[in-house]
Amino acid sequence: MIRALKHIDAEGWSSIRARCVAVAVGMVFVLVTFRASMVAMGAAPEPRRAVSAAVKAEKRAEIQDRKGELLAGSLAFDSLAANPRAMWDAEDVAKGLLTVFPDMDHEHLTALLSDRRREFVWLRRKVSPRERQAVYALGMEGLEFRREVQRIYPAGSLAGHLIGYANIDLKGIAGVEYGFNDQLTEGAEPLRLTIDSGVQYALEDELQFAAGAFDIKGGAGVVIEAKTGAVRAIASWPALDPNTPADSDETARLNRAIGAVYELGSVFKPLTIASALDAGVLHPADVFDVSEPLHIGTMVVKDDHPIEGDKASVTDVIAHSSNIGTVKIAELVGERRQRAFLQELGLLDKPDIAYPGVAHPLLPAEWTPIASATISYGHGLAVSPLSLAHAYTAFANNGEMPPLHIVEPDPFDEVVPQRVMSAPTARVVTEMMRKVVTEGTGQRADVYGYEVAGKTGTAEKPIPGGYAADRNMTTFAAIFPASRPEYVVLITLDEPLARPGEGRSAAFNAAPVAGRLIARIAPMLGVSPVFRDEKELIDDKSSLRGEMRSVSDRREL
Repeated sequence: MIRALKHIDAEGWSSIRARCVAVAVGMVFVLVTFRASMVAMGAAPEPRRAVSAAVKAEKRAEIQDRKGELLAGSLAFDSLAANPRAMWDAEDVAKGLLTVFPDMDHEHLTALLSDRRREFVWLRRKVSPRERQAVYALGMEGLEFRREVQRIYPAGSLAGHLIGYANIDLKGIAGVEYGFNDQLTEGAEPLRLTIDSGVQYALEDELQFAAGAFDIKGGAGVVIEAKTGAVRAIASWPALDPNTPADSDETARLNRAIGAVYELGSVFKPLTIASALDAGVLHPADVFDVSEPLHIGTMVVKDDHPIEGDKASVTDVIAHSSNIGTVKIAELVGERRQRAFLQELGLLDKPDIAYPGVAHPLLPAEWTPIASATISYGHGLAVSPLSLAHAYTAFANNGEMPPLHIVEPDPFDEVVPQRVMSAPTARVVTEMMRKVVTEGTGQRADVYGYEVAGKTGTAEKPIPGGYAADRNMTTFAAIFPASRPEYVVLITLDEPLARPGEGRSAAFNAAPVAGRLIARIAPMLGVSPVFRDEKELIDDKSSLRGEMRSVSDRREL
């Protein structure tokens, strides 16, 4: 053979090479045609065993508290997928998978794997390492693992309502996760919130205490740094764990501190006093006759806490929560000035804060004399607990309200507060609220060394056609320390029950809860205790001292 090949000339070799190439091309054509025919007839391509496929994991920035503590982060995990077109026997694969995932539906799984029109289907997201190894051990074709990223919340329910949560595709769908979704998706830098995890935990723990002590239906709390407007803690009860939001019902997912509004009761009375002092129609030394109920149109105003004697000073009106005295003061202010003052405080609009789902207040249809009277003591106008706490920062900040924020601002950004009342008015009303705690309805909120000033509020819940006398919202709004205010604290409880020997008003529930909270968080926040004679609480020129004088029925001209 070799001897014969030696006699083939160059032209012969060219002819042989051409014929070989033609045969090779023909064989490739036949194989490709056969492969295409098999696919067209539904036959599977060559089987592939379970493999891992790295997919590009979407990045999402961390969420941290003010000190850098991790509140939300991301964790990689594996998910199982299948290519039905790469399987010889879908039924066999389904049976194998059921040994690893017995909760899968056999019929549905078989139908899914038998659909040869599809090249990719998800079978199970978030596969554990043990399950992953078991699938590999099956050695079955057409299966693959894809690396994904899961959002995790290592602190569990801590600040759960505020943080919100993201879905399995890393898209924010509630809270900060939703409101700052673009920033979290695009940015590599952590999103740092203003809340302090220690203060936040204490607030949530005290709401949990209230739930057990007073069998409340719900509750909310807020802690604000008065000078900066930074929200150091904000909570809603029942708690929400963003790791498992589906386990909570709709009422638990509601953020009661921001996303709901309530008629909060007598915590509005200091605002009414402030509006009158600022308008120049009231003096701290004025006194009012509160001996008889007050008739306004068809409404009769009475006091739940009658004051001894016929006369009440302005301080008495706040300290003993006189509705009659408050309405008389509101009449001096007038409806127009009252509404303008509440507008300045931000109580007639939803809070101006970068957060989704902020509730808008519920205003009366008409600002009538009756509406003006009831609003003066916290009925007929529903606001969020956050809004009211923000309004109280004016008392704690010499009459100025800083803008609210839940995300740490740029250190070079200037905080520009808005003046809503004079500094003397803020100081005088704060001194009056200190009397609420030392002598009036807020005594259970007092904390030795921290000069708590505040106001109780007990409001009957509205029902169709009126109010429910046996169902209350109770609130305590506090400032501390009164002589050099630094923080505002607000606690709101929904339908607290009375403990043996006590009542259902805020004096017996919201006030002591606020006091317990302040005692815990003041040291965390670096607030130094004040140990001195309480005789002169606030050193200002316009104190409550002065000759008492009777007030006639002065109204706005």
